[in-house]
Amino acid sequence: MKLSEIKIGHIYYVDYEPVRNGEFNGKHLSVVLKRNNDKYTYVVMPLTSSANGDGVNKINIGRVAGFPPNLLTKNTYAVYDQVRTVNASRFYAVKSGSDKIDVPLDKVILLNLFELATQDMTFNLTQDDKISVLKNAYDKERFNKAKDLAYNIVKLRKVGADEEAITALKTEIREIIKCASYTLDAKQITDGIQEIFNEALNC
Repeated sequence: MKLSEIKIGHIYYVDYEPVRNGEFNGKHLSVVLKRNNDKYTYVVMPLTSSANGDGVNKINIGRVAGFPPNLLTKNTYAVYDQVRTVNASRFYAVKSGSDKIDVPLDKVILLNLFELATQDMTFNLTQDDKISVLKNAYDKERFNKAKDLAYNIVKLRKVGADEEAITALKTEIREIIKCASYTLDAKQITDGIQEIFNEALNC
């Protein structure tokens, strides 16, 4: 497959061979979770029709909408403890007859798989360490959202957008940062992000 054909949240066949003992093996349907920065490797979660391990290291995601008829005869299980990075050369398209087909996974199911994979990665941590890891990730992403909203305000002001749209963004920023600690870098301060944060807190 071409790199441009591989999409996040879509399902393809992945050839996992060669493998070592205990690794997921063979050619299996898999959902793409991430495209890596090198642009030719992807993080995938394997799928299987085998129910063995359901509730332990697998979850039943039912019969996937978009699959060709030959793949709709059994339920599909996502193996969330076998997430791995693979080269794009391992990918093969899902086909209906001789035609390649797109199979995006339902967003609700996809987000659930991300959650399961994250929980599985932190399985051996203490509860307090799990809470710390997840809270820090949550706080950082909230700050990133506030920062992006502030940059949207910068763009809107450049094009002379109405104040109502800007006020709505400030309100959203305030709800994110009002009880949070954060640090802006020199560029963000120069770009006026601190000023916008201050305006949001004073709304």
